[in-house]
Amino acid sequence: MAAATDAPPSAGSQRACCVAAAREEDATFCNECGRPLVRCMAFDECGGLLDNRGLCQTCVAPHLQIDAGALMAAKVGGAVTLPLSIYNLSPVNRPIFVTGLWTREGNEEWQAARLSWERLDPREAGSVSVRAEGLNRAGAHGIEILMAVASRWHWRQEAFAFNANFTLNVEDEKAASGPVVNISGESVGHGNTVYISDRSTKDADGGPHAAEPVNLAFTRAELDERRMGLRGLESGVRVSRQAKINWQGFAENDAPRDGIIMTKSGLLTGGRSRAKGAGGDGDIRILIENPDGTLDEDYSRLISRRHFELYIENDRLMVHVTGKTGLRVNGDAYGPDKTIVLNNGDVVAPLVEAADRLGLRVQFTEQHGEVVSISMMREPASNLRGAP
Repeated sequence: MAAATDAPPSAGSQRACCVAAAREEDATFCNECGRPLVRCMAFDECGGLLDNRGLCQTCVAPHLQIDAGALMAAKVGGAVTLPLSIYNLSPVNRPIFVTGLWTREGNEEWQAARLSWERLDPREAGSVSVRAEGLNRAGAHGIEILMAVASRWHWRQEAFAFNANFTLNVEDEKAASGPVVNISGESVGHGNTVYISDRSTKDADGGPHAAEPVNLAFTRAELDERRMGLRGLESGVRVSRQAKINWQGFAENDAPRDGIIMTKSGLLTGGRSRAKGAGGDGDIRILIENPDGTLDEDYSRLISRRHFELYIENDRLMVHVTGKTGLRVNGDAYGPDKTIVLNNGDVVAPLVEAADRLGLRVQFTEQHGEVVSISMMREPASNLRGAP
């Protein structure tokens, strides 16, 4: 790995007023511009907020360039090897993980590049070489690069895909020497053009070299994220961090206010503890009740104070088991530290041994393939008399 000393600076897109407001742990909206404060899962380290598409640019800021000084030459009908550097331009101490990289020309099949590394620390660069093959005609050859990147925090992970495009122009001048790759640093941004001709000069070691690196603009590849299964549900529906949660059937102060998740950690904790609305440290209080509206103390003791965590990750609604007795989802039992994706109509039962005593049913409301609201319905609805 190499330090990214000559890479361009990263550019953040967060409003300064929102970043300042988010430092207050209990703040949910910016008191200056009124925007909701949707914090990154790693907020304690990065202090970053998510954009409307779930990306924290403080944590995830990859950059790609074709290296300068590389020897690159090919004959017509052959191939060109392009040495690339991938940089982590995060301005804070947050690594990213490159989990895959592919290239293709036009509509051909994706070809996987070999990566001997995965983790990139801040201001670090990783090297990879890709081949552009089939250069058997004069003219433009469009090359596309697709990269999968992950940001990790404890057991959680957010995955993204980015792509970049450039064009190889092959000039057939019927010269004795084969064409070589001339890289111009003037072509910066999306749609770079790398010119192949036979007019390059050779240096002392006998081959042509690129004088300057070419910076390639990465763009978010959301359709590829879904195609690759990185984000969204198997049904093709996505649950964004902008989805509002409506709580139904809960006793007063036993659930958060209706709306998007805006806790500092991005988690909602459920269990036996009192919810914050009642002066406790939890978010969702779940107790087992008898049909007559009294508390079933024996069964309620089987629920841990922090029994599960509910959150949205990779455009999916997730539940993470933290209670020592586990829980059931649609009848299947899961023990501590298990993480389950929740789909429309799923039922979470906090008690493994008495799943019929209490369930939390998930109901999605969708618009154009995106979940805009989630109903969390307590079944049966609370009828508890008095505050235990």
